[in-house]
Amino acid sequence: MKKITFFDWTIHLQADLTAITDHYEKKMVILEPSIELNSIIWLDNNKELQIKPTWDCVIIINAKNKSVTIRDAEDVVGLP
Repeated sequence: MKKITFFDWTIHLQADLTAITDHYEKKMVILEPSIELNSIIWLDNNKELQIKPTWDCVIIINAKNKSVTIRDAEDVVGLP
């Protein structure tokens, strides 16, 4: 897993995923190796973390530690 800081949140990503952050817009996009968009993460006007997954994934949010873990669903639940 890769560990990335997104403002005051820590994002844990599966090793083959790539994160690109736009600090001005407070958004991060997550891409697969084939440059397919997997999700968008952003901070809204109330400083609440928003996540829009665009593929079959498992997202674990730990609000206490301000961390998010993102993995392909098949890696977690063994889907074909």
